[in-house]
Amino acid sequence: MKKFYAVVAAVLLGFCLFGAAGCSGPAGGFDGIGFSPVQPNFPAGIDLCELAPPASINSRQDLSDFMDYCIFYPSTETRYAAVGEEYGRKLRDGFWEESLWAGQNGALSHNFWSVADTGRLSENLVGVRAASFPYGYRGHENAPEDVKVVNYIYYRDVISEPRDRGYSLTDFPLYQKNKGFVPVGSSEQLFYAVQCGYMPVPEEGSAAEKILSDALGILNRLLREDMTDLQKVQNIYQYILCENTYDYEAVRHSEYEHFEFAAYFLEGVFEYHNAVCDGLTKTLVLLCGLEGIEAYHIGAVSNGSGHAYAYVNVGGQFYLCCPTRGSEVKPLDGLRYHCHTDAFFLTDYETSSPSWGYASDVRPAIGEQVKKVEKYDFWARTKIETRSGEYNFSPDSADEAEAVLRTVGDAAKISGITMQVELNCSYDTANEAMSRIQNEYEVEKFNNGSFGGKLLYAFLFRAGKGGTA
Repeated sequence: MKKFYAVVAAVLLGFCLFGAAGCSGPAGGFDGIGFSPVQPNFPAGIDLCELAPPASINSRQDLSDFMDYCIFYPSTETRYAAVGEEYGRKLRDGFWEESLWAGQNGALSHNFWSVADTGRLSENLVGVRAASFPYGYRGHENAPEDVKVVNYIYYRDVISEPRDRGYSLTDFPLYQKNKGFVPVGSSEQLFYAVQCGYMPVPEEGSAAEKILSDALGILNRLLREDMTDLQKVQNIYQYILCENTYDYEAVRHSEYEHFEFAAYFLEGVFEYHNAVCDGLTKTLVLLCGLEGIEAYHIGAVSNGSGHAYAYVNVGGQFYLCCPTRGSEVKPLDGLRYHCHTDAFFLTDYETSSPSWGYASDVRPAIGEQVKKVEKYDFWARTKIETRSGEYNFSPDSADEAEAVLRTVGDAAKISGITMQVELNCSYDTANEAMSRIQNEYEVEKFNNGSFGGKLLYAFLFRAGKGGTA
């Protein structure tokens, strides 16, 4: 008799307690960038293909990929794949634990049920049967007390200058260079096809068609043709932070299955602008992938708490990128301000947080690269033009910090947008600069941790309050 083990997707994935930034609110005056959707009109007669399953199963990652493949193509039949001799022994010795973790690690399988068949392990064959069922049908709009906070760099590079790159479907990098054109119908198929390097071809009228159309339009609004991959990833990351909130309601409602909530999928961002780490990370992977930038959804667990973040290839180096931990709610006067940090933009395996702990064995070869990469110094490498000169966000003096803060404060006043800037500087520099401007602006200062031996401070300017402009 065949033995079957139910492999349960880890429902904790995404239950991190840090908000993903941005939301509509009563104060702030920013409801998101306007964009023109790009219709995914594929040429007639385009050659379609299927995803390629793993040739053989020789590691936990291979088993995860096979589970994802079976979920991508759900069936009532069990599919089998050949297992290497060494890994086959490991499965026979501890199949339940190994298959459970493989399911947790999968980009699709962590959210869905699959059934693994051990009946043919003696033949070095492992079987997986995956179900298909509705998901993401419970969503939450942004709460009235939530206030969207816009990073100054996002205001400067995106919001302040209406534009449309004007790309049609065939102009996008993934259309021009991919592993093949794959039919998709759901948002999960859409995300996963892009992560695997395929150009998704959505079914007419499907969820995938609407999300792809919007994603392409958003990219045209965020990006310019002459941008480097670094600049593209920065604007994509800032979009996720500044225009989306963390869906705390989805986390609170434990009486429902987690996969019922849009927050865990692309629908959370594209329909509600409200998602948990799973939906935020999938959005990052989708938008990067459509631009031809290699990015992967990474699942991790720490002390029983699940999380999702991404590995992103910029300039030939992989970094850890976590939009979820890039934001945190700051309560002020009965409102919830979604403030940000760039400490999780392009960082290394350990990040800059002493409480991080979200190690993962997903894509271990890339993980080894991320362990060795140098954290990207966003503050030293990002410059701003002020009335007294050009400075970066890592000021050496209170004069430099004051010039930057006044520029941001005036932009918040003129635009009517609640805005912030994060500085990497000493305690004395931050305090002195704050003392010089606090009577002229309605500004708050928050400690955001540290980077490179200096402290991180977020300065929050409430919309339309004070200023010299």
